[in-house]
Amino acid sequence: MENQKSIITKNRKVILIAIAVVIIISNTPPMQFFLLENYNYQNADGSFKYTEEPGQALDFKVGERRWERFKTENSSDPNQTLYRTFRIKPWQFWEWWQFIAHGKRFTLPYLSAPN
Repeated sequence: MENQKSIITKNRKVILIAIAVVIIISNTPPMQFFLLENYNYQNADGSFKYTEEPGQALDFKVGERRWERFKTENSSDPNQTLYRTFRIKPWQFWEWWQFIAHGKRFTLPYLSAPN
């Protein structure tokens, strides 16, 4: 009986370690290049739109610069709030690093994207 408990405990440890390894590996830059989705942003009326594309040098910082330029060039436009049009999916463990390292994109208010 004691030996069986030891085997079960060992199996649980192996499973937990395997899960941790998968989560860690899936959050490394090479894997994220293949796993990350495109993040979409826009203002309320859609006169500004931006899509982040992993691996294409179109990251959130580029989007922020374009958004600031849009606001400067369209200062009379009442739609001066940037929205994310993607849902936050915390169950997608391969994006957990994005939540930690690039959290600002996830704090933007959500706007349902038009179909």
